[in-house]
Amino acid sequence: MHEEDTVSRPTAFPGARFGTWKEGHIPFMDYWDGGKMAYMNARLAPGHLAKNYQQMFDHGIRMQGSYLDVFGYVPPTEDFNPEHPLTRADCMKYRAACFRWARNNLGIVGTEDGADWVIPYVDYCTGANAGRCISVPLYSLVYHDAVMTPEGGLGDHLRCLLNAGYAGVPRDVDDKRNMDLMRRICALHERVALLEMTNHEFLNKTFRKERSTFADGTTVTIDRNAGTFEIRPALKFEQ
Repeated sequence: MHEEDTVSRPTAFPGARFGTWKEGHIPFMDYWDGGKMAYMNARLAPGHLAKNYQQMFDHGIRMQGSYLDVFGYVPPTEDFNPEHPLTRADCMKYRAACFRWARNNLGIVGTEDGADWVIPYVDYCTGANAGRCISVPLYSLVYHDAVMTPEGGLGDHLRCLLNAGYAGVPRDVDDKRNMDLMRRICALHERVALLEMTNHEFLNKTFRKERSTFADGTTVTIDRNAGTFEIRPALKFEQ
């Protein structure tokens, strides 16, 4: 993949984020364990995806899905090489082709974070890290019934419950508290995973107590100061 000129600073992501350089028109980076690398034109991605999975099929290995990392949030790239030009819109088209191939030939499709354009193509995405702030769940208010996200997982179980995200399996399955949280997260997700989030509200002036409401009337109230949550109606195994 070529950039537009040989003199300006590289703009291709993730090199623009992690540090990169150019050799002529070609941007390079050296961030991950693979060492020095350049960027592949996205029009080649569907063919390589099919080729790599076919090699596994030939060995009798059948997957039930694929997680296409970074496709969901890395900005689309351009290629200024006149022999194989690529626009940003083209890049998104070829990424979408990869999602469709994975769904048709494997099963469940996921990606990282999941910008709005990937919603028609994926079943789940990882959640964006809210950092130390208290975030308004705008993503869930728009897309909760369209794509599944963890929204914090066990690392921030209150946020995960508030958004009715899916659970991540804890590393220590002998940890009773984590397993209990996971069962509750799973039970709530089973109930409302495919439903719209219809409302979110802060319940006090410090923004530490919140409530979300889903299309079937389920409410989840969390208190960040107390570290507590309440689900109404109660989950089946709690009734």
